[in-house]
Parts: sequence; C-alpha cells; structure tokens
Amino acid sequence: MRKIIIVFFLLITSCNLTKNASSNSALKKIPTKILKEKIENNKNKFSYLMLRSQATIVNNGSTNQFNLSIRLKKQEQILISGSLLIPLFKGLLTKNNLAFYEKLNKSFYKGNYDYISELLNFQFSLSSFENLITGKPIVNLNNQKLRQSLENKNYVLSSFDRKNKLNHKYYFEPITFNLIKQVVTDNKQSSLTIEYDNFKAIDKNIFPQKVIIIAQSKGKELKISLNSKVRRINEEISFPFKIPSGYKKIQL
Repeated sequence: MRKIIIVFFLLITSCNLTKNASSNSALKKIPTKILKEKIENNKNKFSYLMLRSQATIVNNGSTNQFNLSIRLKKQEQILISGSLLIPLFKGLLTKNNLAFYEKLNKSFYKGNYDYISELLNFQFSLSSFENLITGKPIVNLNNQKLRQSLENKNYVLSSFDRKNKLNHKYYFEPITFNLIKQVVTDNKQSSLTIEYDNFKAIDKNIFPQKVIIIAQSKGKELKISLNSKVRRINEEISFPFKIPSGYKKIQL
C-alpha cells in the first residue's frame, strides 16, 4: 500500500541531456534578465490538458509498469488515474488539498501536501506538480535570486533557498530555451532530479513527452519514467472523482 502511495505522490511530484563537452566556447552568457524573458516566452497558455502516459517505476531494483491518465485544469486541479488492465488508483489535487484512493486494499487518503513535501524534502503545491508534469520550473524564477552559468553547452540558472536550505539548478537548451533538467538538493545528500526530452509543440504550447523523476535519499533511489502524449488541449474536460463507500481511511 505504501509503495503505491509513494508512486502516486511522485508522479504528481532528458535522458540524452548531457554529453560530456570539453568547452562552452560556442555559447556565451547573456544578461540574466534577457534569459529569463526568453524562458518566460515559453510559458504554456493552456486552460485544460489531458495526457496519456506509460509509467515505469524502478525502486531498489524492483520494476513496475502501468498506464496513467492525467487531466489538468490550469492552476485549479489535477486528476490522475492509474491502471494495468484494471483500474488501480485515482487521485485529485486541488490548491490546498489532495485526495487519493486505491482499489487493491480499498483504502483512501485525504489531507494536505505535508506528507509528500516531507517525503521529497521540498514544499510541493498544486502549481509545483503542474509545472513538474508540463516541463516548467517547479519554483517561480521571479521569486529567486539567480546566478547564471554555462554547463555542457546549456544555460544554467542556480539559486539557494536560505529558509529551507535547498539548492536549485535549472538547465535550459540554448536555442529553444526549453527546460531540460531541474535539480533540488539539500545538505543531507538528498536530491530530486527531473529531466525532460522529446519536446512537441501543440497549439502554441511546448510539452515534453518524456519526463524522468529521480528521488535519492540515504543511498536509496526511486526512478519514474513517463512517456506521454497529449490527447486533448484547451477543450473543457470533466474531473470525476469520488471515494467509494466502504473504503478505509489511512493516516500518513
């Protein structure tokens, strides 16, 4: 049960990203203000979004695969359903709360984001999950004091969150300015890495069709790979969610 919950949370929490390069001589720094403007121009403008994904989870040598349906109403709610021939779980995220139920053990959870935030050592929110899935920085760049550098022929913006003692790094491709990797680390050797690849432009939006999420802590690693396709965009969609009667509430 706990494994299913963690997988669900991480899902709502580019393999070819870096080839060793001896020099960044072909790439020059530009004013950080201009770099941020170019990144901002890539901001998605969808209202509704529906994705179909194949998920692969590798947890301490154990591999599982299943299908996902992800529905988003921008800045309002996210509905995630998991199945493998039969429905497995469903979860609904809103601005302040999340709810989740799974069919195998007929159990459910309702609460806030504290558990997943503690699990990943990062203060997650609805906006964070939306940006994680759609390939945008999980923290608003305008709220950070940024340093610019060049790494493996990509632009890199770095910041340090003094309150939570977290380091943030964002890697941007220099032609399209797509976000191709973001990394959050702490001083306890824990990290959250999200990599993006296989970008596709749809209705004036750019989405990564491949997302890799890697959570590392205390020598353990959980890796989730999502291969997604956009099924619908900017068409109003429903968000059906109801916890079945008779399910047992769990505490996390």
